[in-house]
Order: sequence, then C-alpha cells, then structure tokens
Amino acid sequence: MAGFGNPTQAAYSTIRELVENSLDSCEDAQTQPMLEIDIQTINADTIMITVSDNGTGVPPEQVPSAFGRVLYGSKYSQQQKRGTFGLGVTMAILYGQITTDSPVVIHTQTHTSKGVLYKLLVDVENNRPLVESKEQLSRNAVGTTVTVQLRGDLKRSLDRIVEYIRLSTVSTPHAKFSLKIDNEVVLELGGWSKTLPAPIRATKPHPRSVDMELLRRLISRHSEKSLDSFLQSCFQKIGSRTSARFLRFMNLNPNRLMSEFTRDELSQLAQALRKYDGFERPDSRCLSTIGKDEFLTGVVSVFNAKLVEYASRGVTEWQGNPLALEAILAIGDEFPRSDVPTLYRFVNRVPLLYDSSEGVMTRVLKRINWTRYNAKSCEPVALFLHLCSTKIPFRAAGKQSLASIPEIEHETYHLFKELGRKLGRLNDRSRRSARQVKKMREFSRSFRQIARFSTTLAGQDEVPSTDELVKQLFEVSQDE
Repeated sequence: MAGFGNPTQAAYSTIRELVENSLDSCEDAQTQPMLEIDIQTINADTIMITVSDNGTGVPPEQVPSAFGRVLYGSKYSQQQKRGTFGLGVTMAILYGQITTDSPVVIHTQTHTSKGVLYKLLVDVENNRPLVESKEQLSRNAVGTTVTVQLRGDLKRSLDRIVEYIRLSTVSTPHAKFSLKIDNEVVLELGGWSKTLPAPIRATKPHPRSVDMELLRRLISRHSEKSLDSFLQSCFQKIGSRTSARFLRFMNLNPNRLMSEFTRDELSQLAQALRKYDGFERPDSRCLSTIGKDEFLTGVVSVFNAKLVEYASRGVTEWQGNPLALEAILAIGDEFPRSDVPTLYRFVNRVPLLYDSSEGVMTRVLKRINWTRYNAKSCEPVALFLHLCSTKIPFRAAGKQSLASIPEIEHETYHLFKELGRKLGRLNDRSRRSARQVKKMREFSRSFRQIARFSTTLAGQDEVPSTDELVKQLFEVSQDE
C-alpha cells in the first residue's frame, strides 16, 4: 500500500501521516502546536504509535468517516494542506488492521463538544467505518489523540523518525515535539519561534485546475444551476463579464442547466476551462510560505550553520494551481562535504526523506554547474528547498518525490541559480576576509619589528603597541 511497503517504512509513514494531520489541525486552531509522539514496543515486530495534539479536535459525529473511510474529505476549495483525513491516515489505520487485527483508537474533544473515545475498524469491501465502541471520556484540553497498533520495525526506522521530527521543526519552527519510546523521553525539540503563520484562506477552484472528477462533484451539488450561474458561483476569477466572454468563445448557451449536460459535453467543458487563456492568475492567499525570518530561524536552530542566505521566487502557477518556492543556502560543518550541495526537500512544510534521487528537485540540482559559482571542492553546503501549492504532483502515493512539471522545474532551476550566485558572493567574501587577515598579520609583525628598532634607537625601554596603528591602516584601506 501507499508508503507502507515494509515494516520499516510503515512505522515512519504512520507517524508522518498522524503528525501531518495534527499540525494542520493546530494551524486551523491558530495555536502553537504541541505534539506528543509515543511509541510502545508490544513484541519483536509489533509496535503501538500514539500521536496527541492540541488542535481543533474532530467533531464526534465526523470521527467514523474521517478515520474509517478512504478518500474522505472535500475538494470543493483550494487550500494548502500537509494532509487531510483522506488517503494517508486511513492507509495507516488499514495497515495496522491488516497486520495486527487491531482497531484504531481515537480520543477527541472540540470547543463545543465533550470528549469522546472511539474504537473502530475499516470495512474494506464497502469503504465504511465499523465502530467497535464509543464512550464519553473527557480530555484535559481540546485536541485529538490517535493510537494505531501495527507491525513495524522501530529499530530500523528510528533514525528516519528522528530526522523527520528535526526537519519538521525547520519548516514549522513554532511547533514543539516530544518523542517517547517505551515511556522514556528520547527527544524534545522545536518551539524556535513564537510567531504563528497567518491563517490560510480557502478559495474556490481555479477554472484552469478543473478535471472531470472535480467537475462531477461540483455538478452534484449545483445540478439545477444554469451554466452561467454555475461558472460564477463555483470557480474563482469568473465574474459576469469573464463568464460571458468564455461562453461566447465556446458558443455555449448560458441558460442551459448543468443537469442536462452529457458526459462528452462535460469532458469538452473541462478541457475548454483548462485551455482558455482569458482567466486571471489564481488567488495566492490560499498559500502559506515559511517566510524568510522563520525559515532562517529553523535552519540555524537545528543545524550548526555558520553562513545562511534566503531566496524566493514569488508566486506563480501550474495548471491553475498557485505555486510558491523558497529556499535557504547554508554552509556549516554539520553538512556532508560534496561537489554538489546537500538537498533537503519540503512540500507544504512536510519534509521528504525517501526517493530523493527520483524527484524533479534533485534532477534540477544536478543540472546546475556549481563550480561556476566559486564553490569550493567538497564544501559543506546544504540547500533547504520548500515548495507550497494547493495541489502537489507526487510521483507515487508514497508522497516522497515530485513528478516533472515544467513550471515547477523552471522555477526550481532559477531559484537554484540565484542561490548559486549567493554562494559565489559568500565564498568571494570569505576569500577576501582570509586574505585580509593574513595581510594584517604580516603588517602587524613588520610594525612590531619597526617599533622595537625605533625604541632602541630612541633609547627608550618600553616598546609601544602598534595594534591600533595597523587597525587604522586597514580601515583606511577598506574605505578606499
């Protein structure tokens, strides 16, 4: 199954899916995330993973469907998210159910409801939840706790889990993580920043991002609307004048009801919406970049970086989906020494740890001739690249690498080149500084010798200090 190909990857993927949902929930609540990850060893090949958060909580009536149905969720709006209660978390629950025959345990409480404890399984054949038990049980605070028992190899996956948490505090520097294994705290990390991201604004789909699945789902809710009304009410960037121009261009009747369209006609409509060039660019307020100060804070707090630089490309789009890229260039002894910088990849604030060689980001990195930017041989340089969008084109359901989308490839290439120029300037500055220090040492040695000779010739006993004279000399040299 997706991301659960073996016990090692399954342990990591389960924690990742639960953590993603918890972080999204905390950002919806506009609160500083405080996540507790607890792993208990049941036997040699079975573990129990519990993730607790202080987010919004899940309304009790939605718990069975949110955790017990595959692809549960809404696609009627565009909004950047790490994950939703859709494929990922249900895959973790299914894996635990298949390998240990154990139900998932969900304990949740919202601001408007009392605490509820569910135990449920997934009816795979009918894609519906099977509630084993439900009881009222208060929590100390609003939030959600999810416990999954599964066959997992903790020993082999622990390094990946720790690395995932470390990198998560880079991309989400306001979050705090606590990791316990068999009741022993092994990691407490994060909280580097007190600044919460601005709330993400959900927007309607852009017409260039439409596909047949989205179109059918929208029509199921608005089947009695006319075509003109449907376009204006269901999509962003379509007002009365834009709708009129599009319908004239397509020679379509604006008053025709959506329920009257055949499958072939809907396919033609979807294709026309994607190709029509009269629509404005998509709204970017549904994106949440990390930001310069927060990104730099995260990198410096986790890694021993002595030099850091930030760069971004601004907002663009791919197939009607808004897209933003930002990155950090870091130099420090903690990074591997190589002729090509080490790449740390993030998508919608989520670190990607697997399949790095197969993704478009790594391929673009290797296209850059780093020697032209005065990069030192085997220099300890790292790049932290973050891509955010309302739709991420993953290569596979494991969500670890990106497909080759021309717009993303173009933006990544030019962002890497900008970072290369910054690297060149940093190295030039470093070489000038090294030469300056060497020259100062030579002048200091010569001036001290002159001072000693002059003191002897003058018949004095005390040799005057020449440090201030050398300092003034190099200050004049720098001004010139």
